[in-house]
Amino acid sequence: MAWDSAIINLDEAMSRVLGRKELYKGWLDTFFKDESFDAVAQAFESKDYTTAYNALHKLKGTAGNLSVAKVFDIATKLDVRIKAEDDFDSLAEGLETLKDSFYSAKSMFEENIDVLMSYGELAL
Repeated sequence: MAWDSAIINLDEAMSRVLGRKELYKGWLDTFFKDESFDAVAQAFESKDYTTAYNALHKLKGTAGNLSVAKVFDIATKLDVRIKAEDDFDSLAEGLETLKDSFYSAKSMFEENIDVLMSYGELAL
């Protein structure tokens, strides 16, 4: 999978970290290895609204700060829905979409670290 800015917005991310690629790479690596998504899924499975909301909010915030755009967008929509609905079954599709987006972003990052590390270099 090629780098897709709709999934991880590298321009925005590099602006946030002032071009420090190694720092950003480390943060992304930690984000994808962290158990934040698993915490969201487990809370949904156990139908624990408070834990689900808190875990989703953490995932959303971290994704936003790291410019993991697709995960942030889906988590934001799911966050609004979880506040308004009390039926976890109706949120299952959104959770599945979030899962797909999270793992797509993770795969793209892992398969294209060279794109990140060469960001901003001029091709001669």
